Amino acid sequence: MSRARGDARQAAHPAERELPSTRDRLLIAAETCLRLRGIRRTTVIEIAEEAGVSRAGLYRHFPDKAALVVAALARTDERFWADADARVSAADGIAAQVAEAIAIARGHQPGALLLHLQEEEPDALGAIVGSGLREMVPGMAAFWHPYLKAARAAGEVRADLEIATAAEWILRIVLSLVTIPGDTFDSDDRASVRGFIDQYVLRSLQ
Repeated sequence: MSRARGDARQAAHPAERELPSTRDRLLIAAETCLRLRGIRRTTVIEIAEEAGVSRAGLYRHFPDKAALVVAALARTDERFWADADARVSAADGIAAQVAEAIAIARGHQPGALLLHLQEEEPDALGAIVGSGLREMVPGMAAFWHPYLKAARAAGEVRADLEIATAAEWILRIVLSLVTIPGDTFDSDDRASVRGFIDQYVLRSLQ
């Protein structure tokens, strides 16, 4: 086959190159099933059927349900925080940025699957993906690295602040305030959340 003929053949099928891979189809199907039925009621067979993949095909990509759920959560988490970045970036200062992240997550924006499952099925989530979530935490915490570096440069936090440790602290605070609302302030009221962050979270970084 000539080079020109080969190029023409490739150009004739651009959509084919854009089709999601089998792995992506399984992750999309897993997210759909988890949103509809939750962790306990979602089965590997249902995910395979939703994706149009055989059970054997699923197991070629994921060894078990836990691995598939963790991968689906990682995918939605990356998408969620990428979408959140524009809104968080627009907030003025690290305290306002943390408050904005909490407001976004409390609003259950599309993609906040991890937070939804943590709120609805905390025991099931911990049982099935405990180790996987521990592996995900560094990547999730990395979202806060540039914000903390900017806060350090602006003098909002102490000059010797260890960014990676502080980022994980911020992440854990966000997850906690989103999934376990308290009685001393309103987690759905931006001003109330901001006051709590100013008083306790920000002071721990200064």
